[in-house]
Amino acid sequence: MNRKNIFLIASASAITIILVMLFSSLNNDSQLIDENFQNIQNIPSSSFGVERELEGDHIISLGEPKNTIIEYASMTCPHCSDFHGNIFPKIKEELIDTGKVKYTFRDFPLDPFAMAGTMIANCVSEDKYFDVINVLLKTQQKWIEKGYQGIISIAKNFGLTLAETEQCLGNKELIKLIENNMSLASNSFGITGTPTVFVNGKKILPLEYENILNEIK
Repeated sequence: MNRKNIFLIASASAITIILVMLFSSLNNDSQLIDENFQNIQNIPSSSFGVERELEGDHIISLGEPKNTIIEYASMTCPHCSDFHGNIFPKIKEELIDTGKVKYTFRDFPLDPFAMAGTMIANCVSEDKYFDVINVLLKTQQKWIEKGYQGIISIAKNFGLTLAETEQCLGNKELIKLIENNMSLASNSFGITGTPTVFVNGKKILPLEYENILNEIK
């Protein structure tokens, strides 16, 4: 076996260990995703301050729109996948690309696999962030079934080497930033599940495109 193959095997093993450590360090006792989705519909919104920009925000905006849409999502949430497959394209075409809305995406990973995917998205260049998010949500079932190999494959497709993926998944500052933002979202904005969407500071329930339009000025 040549040195290159030995290095690749060692790097893959290191990433596996990091993922195991990451998974075990995060709260793995959360309710099922479907239960979380139902919970957000029963908790009153306390959204004061939700529109202010936060470290870790990812924004799409054309010009200086008066309207804001803020989405909290988890990469393993099937409802998030449905939202991005059915509703978000309309938001992008009719509201974002026309300069009517400033769109902010906030990470809210509900489980360790979602955290790993979120971290990969944050470790690529900012102009590729939403590309990674789209792939994670559109191919959700496939990469989840492959486990850590699915994460490695997506990272590789977006230009991260094994060493860079290892470094990314071991980034404690990034983990802390994401967890702090999740804590703020839960404690200050009444968020317990995903997807949660705010339009001009108002939580949208039920989460339908017509209800989003009704809040656009």
